[in-house]
This record gives sequence, structure tokens and C-alpha cells, in this order.
Amino acid sequence: MNKEKIIICSNCGNEIEILYYKCLDNYIQTKYFDTEEENIFCSHECFCKYLSLEEIEIDEEEL
Repeated sequence: MNKEKIIICSNCGNEIEILYYKCLDNYIQTKYFDTEEENIFCSHECFCKYLSLEEIEIDEEEL
């Protein structure tokens, strides 16, 4: 009887089979994740979406 723990992405909910991404920054870990399981992501994109990270282009008029 092999009971493997199922690993789920915190953002999209997909099951992770081979590798996952995890935030290693201590400040972000303590502020955003209550458990280790919440700090598991299937991709960089899911991590960025989870923390609402967005790319913003600088408008030349703002300079």
C-alpha cells in the first residue's frame, strides 16, 4: 500500500507530478503563506498570479 501525498498548486489547483516552485524569501513566506502547502506552485506564472505580480511598461510621458 503506497500512500503518496498529492501535491496541488496553490494558484490553479492542478496536481503536480514532477517538480514544483516555492518562494524561498523569508519575509514573503511569513506574510503570505500560513502553511508549507500554500507555498507550492506548478509554474512561475502561477506564483506571479498568486501574489498579483504584473509587468508594467513605463510610459515615456511619466519620465
